[in-house]
Formats: sequence, C-alpha cells, structure tokens
Amino acid sequence: MFKAIIFDVDGVLVDSMRFHADAWVEAFGEVGLSIRREDIYEIEGANDRGVIELIFRKKGWENPDSNHFEALHLRKRELLIFENIKPYKGIIECLHHLKKKYRLALVSGSDRPLVEKMLTNYFPDIFELGVAGADVEHGKPAPDPYLKAVEMLDLKKEECLVVENAPIGIEAAKRAGLYCVAVQSTLGAEKLDRADLVFKGHAELFEYFENLLSNFKQVP
Repeated sequence: MFKAIIFDVDGVLVDSMRFHADAWVEAFGEVGLSIRREDIYEIEGANDRGVIELIFRKKGWENPDSNHFEALHLRKRELLIFENIKPYKGIIECLHHLKKKYRLALVSGSDRPLVEKMLTNYFPDIFELGVAGADVEHGKPAPDPYLKAVEMLDLKKEECLVVENAPIGIEAAKRAGLYCVAVQSTLGAEKLDRADLVFKGHAELFEYFENLLSNFKQVP
C-alpha cells in the first residue's frame, strides 16, 4: 500500500525539457560540441555535472575539468528562461487531490534554486520535501536521490511510488528498489520499458491516480 508519491519534476510536473535541452544545446555549442535536443532527453534527470560528463563521453572528449563544468553549468543557467516553464495542464489540481490521501515529495536533477523557484511559483504548500541535484554526491541514474527521499519520508520502500519520464530517472528508482511509473512526455515507450507501468501521456497518468484514490484505504 503506497503512502507517498515521489515525483520527478521536469517532464512530469512542468513542461520544461525542451527549454532545458535548448539551453544545453547552445551552451555546448559555444565550446565546440554539437548536440541535439534528443541527446539531452535521453539523459534527462541527471544533475548538471552528470549531463556534462555524459555529453563529453558521448562525443569522445576527455572528461571535463572543473573549468569546463563551472563554465557550462553557469552558461546553461543563464540561457534557461524560467518564464517559459509552465506546469502541465491539470497537474496542480491533481496534486491537490492526491495530497488529501498521500504524502508528496519530489526528486529533481535540477539546481535547488530552480526547484525552489518552481515550488514557490507553481506548487506552494503541496510537497512535504524535495531532493535537488546537488543534495547528493551521486545523482541519477544512481539510486541515491530516491533513497534520500525515502529516508527523509521515514517510510519503507514498498510504501513509495515514483513518477518519472526518463530512462535515467527510471533506472535510479528501480536501483533504489522502488515501484516506478513513467509518462511519455519527451520519449517513446521503448525508451521507458524499465518502468513498471508506462502511460502515453498525462491524461492516462491522471486516470491512474484517480484509480489509486478510489481504491485508497487508510493504513496506520
């Protein structure tokens, strides 16, 4: 019986991945690395350090040094326009309904300032806790972010449900020993096949939540 639902943020709560991807494409392009949106979608969920390391590896460059990391990290932050990021239609109402029965948390690979800004602007007083990209030494696909969230909730693994939309996030959740559902917001179902359930879009995800709520039984 689930007692808590742990949400990824980008691509699950907010329609933001195209803007993150475009910022990364431009930032990497400025240092001579040509990438596409899809390159970022496939590693979505990694924190900034993880994104930079994975792109360098994919392009056959040497591991980034501290100067590369700092410059790319800051430039990507400058290029991301927060005002473009909006919650998915219906997600806020859905969260308010879920909050009546479940404890809600989030796990994001994004910087804490960005996560806090999204919480303040779009989801005030909804989430009990959040784990951001820099809150753990090893980000997704390592299980650490989700393990930290479970520990902070002080619940058993089987009492926590994860909602993801990207392969790296799904891998992190499964390595943490958690039940994970995925929504197709940026990638097709074939990329999300490690999830326990995959939904074609947010409409199907909302139906799943409605069924959870209708079958909910309070467990002490």
